[in-house]
Amino acid sequence: MDQQVVDHKRDRIGFAGSGWGAHRYRTAVAVALGTVIFAIDTFTSLGSAVAVLYVLVIFIVGDVADKRAIRFCSAVCVLLTVISFVAVHGLHSDTQALLRLLFSLSANLVTTVLLLRRHSDLIALKGQARLLELTSDAIFLRDAAGKVIYWNRGAEALYGWSEKEAIGRDAAQLLPATFPVSRDQAEFSLLASGGWQGELVVTTKSDRTVDIFTRWQLERNGSHGIETVLETAIDISERKASEAALKASEHRYRTIFETLAVAIWEHDLRDVKAELTALRASGIADVRKYLAEHPEFVRRMRRMVRVTDVNETALKLMDIERKEEFFSRLDQFLPDSDTTFAQCLVAIDEGHPTFQAETTVVSRSGRIIPVIVMLSFPPDGTPLDRIQASIIDITERLKFQEALEASRRELEGVSRAAMIGEISASIAHEVNQPLAAIMAFVQAAQRWLKRDQPDLEEARLALNEAIVSTEHASEVVKRVRMLLGKAKPDTGEVAVDAAVAEAINLKRKELAAHGVNLEVDLRAGSALIQADRVLLQQTFLNVITNAMQAMEMAGSPERTLAIRTQVSDDGLLIGFADTGTGIDAETGETLFKAFNTTKPNGMGLGLAMCRSIVTAHGGSISLSNRGDRKGAVVEIRIPGAIYYPAESPLQASEPAV
Repeated sequence: MDQQVVDHKRDRIGFAGSGWGAHRYRTAVAVALGTVIFAIDTFTSLGSAVAVLYVLVIFIVGDVADKRAIRFCSAVCVLLTVISFVAVHGLHSDTQALLRLLFSLSANLVTTVLLLRRHSDLIALKGQARLLELTSDAIFLRDAAGKVIYWNRGAEALYGWSEKEAIGRDAAQLLPATFPVSRDQAEFSLLASGGWQGELVVTTKSDRTVDIFTRWQLERNGSHGIETVLETAIDISERKASEAALKASEHRYRTIFETLAVAIWEHDLRDVKAELTALRASGIADVRKYLAEHPEFVRRMRRMVRVTDVNETALKLMDIERKEEFFSRLDQFLPDSDTTFAQCLVAIDEGHPTFQAETTVVSRSGRIIPVIVMLSFPPDGTPLDRIQASIIDITERLKFQEALEASRRELEGVSRAAMIGEISASIAHEVNQPLAAIMAFVQAAQRWLKRDQPDLEEARLALNEAIVSTEHASEVVKRVRMLLGKAKPDTGEVAVDAAVAEAINLKRKELAAHGVNLEVDLRAGSALIQADRVLLQQTFLNVITNAMQAMEMAGSPERTLAIRTQVSDDGLLIGFADTGTGIDAETGETLFKAFNTTKPNGMGLGLAMCRSIVTAHGGSISLSNRGDRKGAVVEIRIPGAIYYPAESPLQASEPAV
């Protein structure tokens, strides 16, 4: 049957030549042969079963005709056999003639049945052969000696050899191949199991090498050995090239991942996303509010975040030697006091592309590490199974900032001490001469008055000179006071909310270190005033520092500093309210005087400087107690023209962002 497939491949028009010319020729031969057999059987006196030869006619017709034609030909042969029998023997024949008739009819019937069955097999085989030709896979058959006996179009396209060039050639020589092990081992496996498959590198007709995936299927001829081997192959060169490129890309990624100086760990956030989606589906519209009111939900979400991979830098950061020992869940190293994870949940729920926050993590050794965390989320629809977090250790940066802040405070103290020293030296230098002159004139007046006859005129003149020297000393003191509190500021356009926000940022770390919670309500918007920005910020910084120190001295369990700005018809109001001890009615106003302080180590210049700066801007500063709870309130009022940028005007009542 395999050889018939080869015949079909060679003819390209059917099995054993099924063209229209061959059909007419075989039909004519069948008719002629049937006529001859009928004539011999009817008009001769041969005693043999000549009618058996009708099976030749049926064979000739059955090779080119369909089932209907085969049945028709068989019926005609039966009819001719019966007619010849009646013509020769009549209705009364002997037993031998009747047996020859039955033998001939039986041969006719058996031949017809076999041809009909063969015809069905040939139709199925034709369909299979057409499928082999239509498939893009390379398929060929080789016999027991390794010779190619069938070669489809897919094999021609893949290997470059045409059917005529391939048929009869040794397959191993026609297609030199590199095996994963060896050809002998592959052949042995084929004989042992009846099949073999693997990836080969095959050299084609044009000496081009292609990667293929091939399957071998063994067909045995009973127990006598191999009849044929069916080999199929598909070209996997592009797939192999893609796999090689993917491996190279993964190697580059892994190298970058492992050698980055930034700690990276990978999270699986699919369960978290599913919970947030279910939360939305349950009717929760305001997720932010829900998370704030349900901290247990946030803690449960934190336990659901799995850590799937980390780089070497992350291991060093968290004091861990091997990846297998790294934390498996986020809650194992993120402290319970963390508030940034709830913000991350909001970012995931609202579909933000990135999330960044400053928080702390706890290493394996218990070391608390301040870090900046940066996450990037894929577009909508992409699973959140591999979300990388970039972690930057800011311990040294915070230490540097703290050292810088300490140096700044020390420098401020030194500057103040130097300023006081300079002022003292200036006062001593400027006042020393007038005082010496006053003393000389007074002593002269005393001598004039001690004479036996006092010279009153000379004494009067000496006292007049002493008065002049006293006035000069007063002018010196006045000039120094003006230098301290009446210097003309360097004014310009100042956005008050921005100036307050900048002052808060400068003090944020120090406030956090003292456990102070900020309540900021900036409602001046983009309102501008004419002011000295540096002096104003120095005022804000002094007030914030005083509030922080007052709460520290009071030992307040709840340390809150509320800062607000507001624009009204009277001008601009900046308020600072703390939760310290408050202000005594007797000492409240005196705190604005220089060198007057309630702090053990205070110099008493802070509030005095603040009043001088505010007064230089035409404003006022007041100090009072809070009405709602214990604590002090400092209010700075700056009257005058309030205006807004022309390109983005805001109403005075509109809150700032």
